[in-house]
Amino acid sequence: MRLMAFCILIIACNSCFLFSDFRKKQFSFSQDGKNQTVKIPVPKKFDKSEMITDSLGNQVKYYYYAGGPVLYFAYLKDTSTKLQPINYDMNVERELYQTIYFKGLDSSNHYWRETRFGNYKAGYKNVDEDADGMFDSSINYFTLRMMH
Repeated sequence: MRLMAFCILIIACNSCFLFSDFRKKQFSFSQDGKNQTVKIPVPKKFDKSEMITDSLGNQVKYYYYAGGPVLYFAYLKDTSTKLQPINYDMNVERELYQTIYFKGLDSSNHYWRETRFGNYKAGYKNVDEDADGMFDSSINYFTLRMMH
């Protein structure tokens, strides 16, 4: 009985630490005149965040990290808006969770990714190899939340 209680305690403690490398943040935007908010886990230790709305009504939430990594979540009225340069000749689109995404290495061997679905884009750039999994998790979480 004690062994079973100990195992349950270990499982409960581990689940508390599931998002220990993340901070729960919000991406709030206006869609068709209605305010929308989605909670998303973002990797900790970002230096700054900002929300930018351009003249076309595109709304992008950026998170900036020391050393250059940038994470973003966007609601775009103009889905052709480019949030980072992607060479389509060298990068083939892939599918995940009924979305299109691109992922690769830049010239300085840092990861970048962009996921697209409907009027949404989420991505990152300038991410070290050992951190891309955390940034991928953040984008995947956002994608699944917005699709359901």
